[in-house]
Amino acid sequence: MNLAATALVAILASASAAQAAEAFKPIRSDETYAYLAAADRTGLDVLRYIPVGGDAYLTLGGEARLRIDAIDAPRFGVAGEPADTYGLVRGLFSADLHLNDRVRVYGELGWHRDVGKSDAPALTDRDGLDAQVGFIDVTPDADRLWRLRLGRQELMLSPTQRFVSVREGPNIRQSFDGLRVTRQTKGLRLDAFYVTPVTIARGAFNDPSNRAQHFYGVYAAGRLASHLNLDVYALELERDGARFGAVTGDERRRSLGARLAGQVGAIDFEAEGMIQRGGFAGQRIRAWGGSVGGGYTLAAPWKPRIGLRLDAGSGDKDPNDGRLQTFNPLFPKGAYFNESSLTSWSNLMAIRPSLGLSPTEAISLEVSYLDRARQTGGDAVYLQPSVVLPGSLASRAKAVGHALQADASWQVTRNVKLQVEALHQEVDAAVKAAGGRDGDFVMAIVQYRF
Repeated sequence: MNLAATALVAILASASAAQAAEAFKPIRSDETYAYLAAADRTGLDVLRYIPVGGDAYLTLGGEARLRIDAIDAPRFGVAGEPADTYGLVRGLFSADLHLNDRVRVYGELGWHRDVGKSDAPALTDRDGLDAQVGFIDVTPDADRLWRLRLGRQELMLSPTQRFVSVREGPNIRQSFDGLRVTRQTKGLRLDAFYVTPVTIARGAFNDPSNRAQHFYGVYAAGRLASHLNLDVYALELERDGARFGAVTGDERRRSLGARLAGQVGAIDFEAEGMIQRGGFAGQRIRAWGGSVGGGYTLAAPWKPRIGLRLDAGSGDKDPNDGRLQTFNPLFPKGAYFNESSLTSWSNLMAIRPSLGLSPTEAISLEVSYLDRARQTGGDAVYLQPSVVLPGSLASRAKAVGHALQADASWQVTRNVKLQVEALHQEVDAAVKAAGGRDGDFVMAIVQYRF
């Protein structure tokens, strides 16, 4: 049997045998396969646990993803932006070496390409073969409560990933270089970190740390009761040469926040709020942002969930009052609103009702409606992650627009996932004054992980 046929047999065997295994995690380095040491390894399990002597073992993994986008009004069509249809290709390969129960070395290579894009590639579209992740973990204590991680890594501090995310939607995920210290006990996780974001430089093995930015802080996530969780955090972002409006200067922004999430019977709820202080180019930073939402799941076929969410981020009412009030969402989850990149947390007021359905454990469907306005007419309309829409200061109108959205996700097997999103965006006065227009967006993703 040739190599291709052998690989195909392994994939098909794992598709059924892996159904009982845990789902892949949003951050692949969070996975552990030590349990396979005493198990019968079939299919791709032979790659997940490779004994290398003593207690040491190696795990190999990877991902191939194709994303297709079709949008007829990128950036709301401002300045005559033409329609575009293109593909984004992602390839990842990882190796995870556990030398013993105290020391671990993890590495991941990434290769990314855009295909058929009319517009210039975005920074997160294209990169040559490069180090996506590469770190060493040390567990210094016998109780395994502490972990020290040094190197290139991904950060996900909360499940929602509102303000610190792995940036899964775009082609290239968000990586940081630095140190993270974690203490995990029953019901409480403490994190302290000091990192710099990785700069994407097109080419092979040339993505450096961005020395003009430093991100550090502490984050505590604890369980107050069986169905109630509380997170509190203090984060600091330093950016040299940051730009807000027509002003460029050094930004020193401190973010203090808390998140409360839980479930009572059929009702789930979550609230997160953040205040920001600091300085920028001689101005005082006085900003805020947050979200409150919840849902009710009916005891009916397909488990209908009726949801409602309110999101807001402050804007700068007066650029001449010595205060910068524009909210900076730090390293936000781009797909938090939708995959079109048309909505940002900066200067935002949004309401989002939704209806979700789960025909099976593997299939999820959702329709939603997003109504969006500016928090203040004195600041711009912002695109993802926090980019000014050209011409949006031509009007002080607050109404930005509204969008009807449909999402579908199918976890075909443990390894294969399909996603589709369709969005119809209608613009209101603030975008019309900038020359924007209504538009449609469709996205499809095929993702294979092993």
